[in-house]
Amino acid sequence: MKRLLLPLLLAAVCACSPKSVPAGSSAKADTDIVILYDNDVHCSVDGYAEMAALKAEKRKHTPYVTLVSAGDYVQGGSLGAASKGGYIVDIMNAVGYDFVTLGNHEFDYAIPRLKELTQMLKATVLCCNLIDLKADQRMYKPYEIVNYGGTKVAFIGGATPYSFNSSTPAYFQDEKGNYVYSLSADTYYDTFQNFVNDARALGADYVVAITHLGDDVDYDPINSQSLAANTYDIDVILDGHSHSLVPQRILKNKVGRDVLYSQTGAHFDNIGVLTITPDGKVSTELVSVKAYGKKDPAVQAVIDQKKQAYAALGARKIGHSEIKLPAKNEDGDWLVRKYETSLGDLCADAFRITLGTDIAMVGGGSLRANLPAGDLRYDDIFNVFPFNNSACTASLTGQQILDVLEFGVGAWPTDFGGFLHVSGLTYEFDPSIESPVVYDVNKAFVRIDAGPRRIFNVRVLDPETGNYEPLDPTRTYTVGGTTYLLRDAGDGYEMLKGLGHDTGTPDLDLLEKYIVDHLKGDIRMSEYGESQQRIKQK
Repeated sequence: MKRLLLPLLLAAVCACSPKSVPAGSSAKADTDIVILYDNDVHCSVDGYAEMAALKAEKRKHTPYVTLVSAGDYVQGGSLGAASKGGYIVDIMNAVGYDFVTLGNHEFDYAIPRLKELTQMLKATVLCCNLIDLKADQRMYKPYEIVNYGGTKVAFIGGATPYSFNSSTPAYFQDEKGNYVYSLSADTYYDTFQNFVNDARALGADYVVAITHLGDDVDYDPINSQSLAANTYDIDVILDGHSHSLVPQRILKNKVGRDVLYSQTGAHFDNIGVLTITPDGKVSTELVSVKAYGKKDPAVQAVIDQKKQAYAALGARKIGHSEIKLPAKNEDGDWLVRKYETSLGDLCADAFRITLGTDIAMVGGGSLRANLPAGDLRYDDIFNVFPFNNSACTASLTGQQILDVLEFGVGAWPTDFGGFLHVSGLTYEFDPSIESPVVYDVNKAFVRIDAGPRRIFNVRVLDPETGNYEPLDPTRTYTVGGTTYLLRDAGDGYEMLKGLGHDTGTPDLDLLEKYIVDHLKGDIRMSEYGESQQRIKQK
């Protein structure tokens, strides 16, 4: 999502009056309650020292300071991936977070590792909608009430139900493919409302929802706006997932009352500050981390120690690139989730050529950072492929490939992590045709209806002639990609579930091997200076 530059503070006030206080609870906080919040840090650890410094600064003026995170903290960068989230948890513990909820990328190391990380985390994990179906219980506390000198604030956490597909679906299933965890997609609003009611019954004066839902109403039907519209008695939603920069927004709840909403952007560009004053005014403001500049020395020391532990691996040179290969444009908007890019071409080539398959497919959501021009370090390619996916091969008929490609453009022009970059194959698509792809509530593939398709003129490379020939729907082709796509049905590709064979080679190692061995360490302008027009739009 686009991230705008901010001045030091962007503030907005919602004139929300406090709820009626239950009998016997007449005392009220005599100074401000301050809640500092972040979302979608994605291992951008340099903001944690500023967060700790801001916490200390606020505590000079009020004893009531709480730190919360709306998710996606342990994945998305090399420090997280190298330690499977452990380094990030150590840093967050040093800062002193009080509450966190789960982003979809907290599941990226699988449920057993999630359990380890949340046991290590000193903060309380709040998630009202994650259920262990075998144990028939919630995995984490749904909410907690904090008493600030007589004013009670309930914090309720919630993860996006689409974590099943934006992480790895197999992580939520048993060996037979049965779901053994639920994110309550079918009962999301009722689940949230029940715990809001519980918190109010226990005397909560305010309810703050810490959610990882996002505000993309076109792509995720269960989003922050729909949560507000289908519930009541939530005062504030501190959100994440869509990387939106929202200093404040007023949403309407089920009975027409205001709900204050905020997101900080992403990657620690900003820290959010929610303030509840003694006279009942509720406000949010965003503090630019760069402009704030102050750092807590103890937390910075922990960050430096973790960086040093990673540095020897990350600094290793693997090659050189004559050009920058982009995942995003200059405004920070994703390119790889909607358009063919030279980075997508490079990575798809790495899979096809290294694995020796007929074609290769790589989802744009797996490409997480630009590959810079100049000398390439291990850290640079780690940032492109931070998810520790394994390389995978599968045998697919031409008809299956047509269906997969159709699903890949089904969401266009909406950004979609499953938009496929290809190698050994070219195709065209017509976005003016209504997509025939049908999804279920979890954004997973159900079927492709009869009628016109967006995909046409699909051609496959003949390695002997160097020419591209029409794809044969009845022929079987070998396909390279990741386990996330070809085995685990990532991004909703249910038609691929269980079809892939895991090679055991990490995607990162495969990309390094392609650059070092096949390209002889040089990514040249002549080959990857721009996209190779494998995907054409009518």
